[in-house]
Amino acid sequence: KSTKRVYNIDSMETGVDYPCTLRFEEVSGIDESSPNALFVDKETLKYPLTVRKWENGDYFYPLGMQGKKKLSKYFKDEKIDIISKENQWLLYSENDLVWVIGRRGDERFKVSETTENIVKITFNK
Repeated sequence: KSTKRVYNIDSMETGVDYPCTLRFEEVSGIDESSPNALFVDKETLKYPLTVRKWENGDYFYPLGMQGKKKLSKYFKDEKIDIISKENQWLLYSENDLVWVIGRRGDERFKVSETTENIVKITFNK
């Protein structure tokens, strides 16, 4: 029934160009001025990471918010049209959404005061 495509990214890869262009690099701190970048706590990532499209029932914990939110509601609240929604790539660590790529990160992967290793994930449109 499902023809969904899932793309795996293993821990040794510094980037992928397909299905979307992502770069991974360890950095010493957060640069808030980086557009299209997400900074995550390396220890929270479980490889292989996967990139896939949205599915019914997907949810995440939006960065800066309390609690979880269904992606369908997030898309609606952000006024994201159906075509953009269907073309939206998602970055997962196991079954947890890390990043609505280029839009919103997940609270569970954020850099905190106990973070020792930071990974900067950059999305090139």
